[in-house]
Amino acid sequence: MVKKDLTIIAIEAEPELSLEELCETCHITPDFICELIEYGTLEPKGIALETWRFDTRHLQRIQRVLRLQHDLGINMAGAALAMDLMDQIEKLQAQIELLEKSLQV
Repeated sequence: MVKKDLTIIAIEAEPELSLEELCETCHITPDFICELIEYGTLEPKGIALETWRFDTRHLQRIQRVLRLQHDLGINMAGAALAMDLMDQIEKLQAQIELLEKSLQV
């Protein structure tokens, strides 16, 4: 019988970034983030600007907005609308998958 060593890997909780760290990571300004928040595209954790925290989900949303603006020349209002529509599509696709699974039983 072969004995295998068990290695335990500590998985760090999802890292959170401050506003400054997020701006440095994405090469954007705090004003850009504030505009995304005003349009409802981002919802940071925390109440005040100094306590805002952002996770990887926020990074992905910012990257999507930047791609929309760069590739399609969409302004912030258009990007916010596109993000809302993409969110709705993802929710509907998840509901369809759930319904399809329940019908297969």
